[in-house]
Amino acid sequence: ALECLDSAVDPANVAERAAAVTRQHFAVCGPGRPSSTPRWRMLLYAPLYLSSYCVNHCVYCGFRHPNPVERRHLSLRQAVREAEVLIGRGFRHILLVAGDLPRLTTTEYFAEVLQELRARDVSPAIEIAPQSTASYAALVEAGACTLTLYQETYQEELYSLYHPRGSKASFDWRLEGHERAAEAGMRRLGLGILLGLADPRDDLIAMMRHARYLMDRFPDRTFAFSLPRIHDAPAGFRVPFPVDDEAFVRMYCALRIAFPGAELVLSTRERPALRDRLARICITQMSAGSCTAPGGYEDSEDAVHAGEQFPVCDGRTPAEVAAGLQRDGFEIAWHTT
Repeated sequence: ALECLDSAVDPANVAERAAAVTRQHFAVCGPGRPSSTPRWRMLLYAPLYLSSYCVNHCVYCGFRHPNPVERRHLSLRQAVREAEVLIGRGFRHILLVAGDLPRLTTTEYFAEVLQELRARDVSPAIEIAPQSTASYAALVEAGACTLTLYQETYQEELYSLYHPRGSKASFDWRLEGHERAAEAGMRRLGLGILLGLADPRDDLIAMMRHARYLMDRFPDRTFAFSLPRIHDAPAGFRVPFPVDDEAFVRMYCALRIAFPGAELVLSTRERPALRDRLARICITQMSAGSCTAPGGYEDSEDAVHAGEQFPVCDGRTPAEVAAGLQRDGFEIAWHTT
C-alpha cells in the first residue's frame, strides 16, 4: 500500500489498482450495469450539527473557544426538525456532530436525539467528543450505529501544540476512544486524520497501524476511514503541511489497498470534480448537501450560514450528487442496511 505514496509510481497505475480492489469487494452487477466496469454501492449521508459551543482551543477549528463566531445549541425539538429536513431530502444515515461543552452536550442529550432519529427509521452515527465506556454504551442502546472519531494527528508533540487547552488536550483519552466504544458495543468504527497538521505519510502510517490493532482486537466490527483536509481555518493559522490533490488521491488509494473491505468516506470539504474522481476510484460513502452550522438546514438554501465549522466546497444538492453518481453507474444507498 505504501508504494501508492511514492511519487515515482505512475498515478494512473495507482488509481487503477485501487479501483480494481474496490470493484472486487464492493461491485454491484445487474441490469443496465456493464459487467466490464461495474460500479459499486455509494452510501450518501449528511452531518447534522447540534451545537457549536466548545471548551476546546483547537487552533485550526472554526468552533475553537476563543473564536468570535455566532454560537448555537439545538434543543431536542430543533434537532428533530433539522433531521426531518434531511429525511425529506432522502437521507436515512445522519451523522450527529457537536462541539464539546459538557454542560450542554451530555450523554442524555445525545441519547434523546438518537432515539428520535431511530424512531424515524434513521441509522444515526456520532462524531462527538470522546466518551467514557458507560456513555458509549448508553449511546449504543439509544441507537448509535457508528462512531466517527479522528485523532487529528498521531504526532503527540504536534497534537499538544494544536490542542493547547480544553478536554481535547488529552492525547491518550482521544486515542483510546475507539476501544471504549467497541467495548460498549459500537458496531462500526471510523478513523481519520486531519491532513495539514503533520507529515501526511507519517500520520497515515500511524492511523493504519492503529486500525490494524483495533481490527485484531475487534475482528467482528466494520471499519471506515476518512481524510479530511484543511482548506480554511481561523485567522492566524497557516497550514504547516499542505497536501495537494495528487497526494490526497494517493493516500486514499493506499487505504483501499491496505484495507480492501473498509468503507472510505469523503466529505463536502472537497470540490465536486475531485469528489467525482475519487468516487470512481475507491470511495464508498459520501456526504451531500452538507451544512456545518447548527440549524442550517431549516434556513433557506440561499442563506449564508454564520458560525460554520468549516466551509463547504461542494455546494451541489443531494439530488444533484445522487443523479451524477447514477449517471456514472453507481447504485445509490440512503440507508446503512
